[in-house]
Amino acid sequence: MNGERMCARCALRCHLENVLPPTPDGLLEPLRDAIMQAEPKTTRRWLSRNTDLLGGLHDGTIPLTHGSLDLLPRPKSVDYLRSLLVATGILDPDVHRTLRRLETALPHLLNGLDTGHRRLASQWTHWAVLPRLRGLESHRPIGTAVQNARCQILQVIQFLNTLERRGTEMHHCAQSDIDAWFAEPGASRWHIRPFLTWAQRTRHLPKEITLPKERRAHAELPTDAEDRWQIGRRLIHDESLDPVDRLAGALVALYAQPLRRIVSLTTADVIATATTTGLRLGPTDVLDLPDPFAAIARKLPLKRRTGTAEQLPTTWLFAGGHAGKPLSATSLGNRLRAIGIEPRKLRLSATEQLARELPPSVLAGILGLNAHTVAKHTFKTNGQWANYAADRRP
Repeated sequence: MNGERMCARCALRCHLENVLPPTPDGLLEPLRDAIMQAEPKTTRRWLSRNTDLLGGLHDGTIPLTHGSLDLLPRPKSVDYLRSLLVATGILDPDVHRTLRRLETALPHLLNGLDTGHRRLASQWTHWAVLPRLRGLESHRPIGTAVQNARCQILQVIQFLNTLERRGTEMHHCAQSDIDAWFAEPGASRWHIRPFLTWAQRTRHLPKEITLPKERRAHAELPTDAEDRWQIGRRLIHDESLDPVDRLAGALVALYAQPLRRIVSLTTADVIATATTTGLRLGPTDVLDLPDPFAAIARKLPLKRRTGTAEQLPTTWLFAGGHAGKPLSATSLGNRLRAIGIEPRKLRLSATEQLARELPPSVLAGILGLNAHTVAKHTFKTNGQWANYAADRRP
């Protein structure tokens, strides 16, 4: 180019055409516009890191299926690209992926056990763990349930490894082996109890073994009422806080919303008129938001970065870092804790306050709980609606 320096956008176009030669019917063509609209410098680096992956999908050497993507190295990079492919309609959503990943990982997880214990653990996962997860999958997202199941499996493997080091088979397990396991500190050790119950029921564990009762976690204390109002005032007035954290924190502190419901909100749930802004929290429940939270809700989702994912439209109010996905409840909880908000404790405090002021039937709709559960909060706090006739059980 006669010594002339190419502009950043033109350099990105050249780089992209080297990685994905333009073809009218190319599989990845729908992704091209989003890549070209992204920030050139960081996007070129992303292209360089993923040249083999993008090129393989483009020329067909890597099949464009979720199963083939699961087998590739660098899972974080693959998952980011997978979300782009789904968001642009190149790849259909994979509703079974969370459970399939666990099923795929099981042989590797169990590989360290000896033959007998590996067979036993496989039977438990095949007949007890996976069927339960498949049943849940037809009704709701099961990401948390799968994560909990994985923790159970890992603890069971650790328990069976402990038996192996002692030269003990499961069917010869003694009461002292069980007692020694549960005597060690750590709540995670109780994860093996469902496995032991199953093993006893299927006669792999002697029936005379006495299992400990279910572990009860210590009741979490709610945030002090004065601290809760200080948090509320800070969320109202502190403009240095991220708008996402301000609105999410307010929904927890003032309206006792669970994080899983907050991250599921979409732009369609914001109902704005000339004078008011409402937030739909259920099929019939609309919460009137005061400023500054009303103004924040109208501006969400925020476009934080200039990468490829951010060039694609999203309807999630609390958009995540991957295309077409919201923030996870775990990520949102970590964000709030980073600014001094303990979501669960704060929500307990808000629930107790609201239970003093609203009848259970009304509060149930706001909190997303059944009226009986909310009524227990009302009686616990001696709320003015404790004897509300419409909420009494016959």
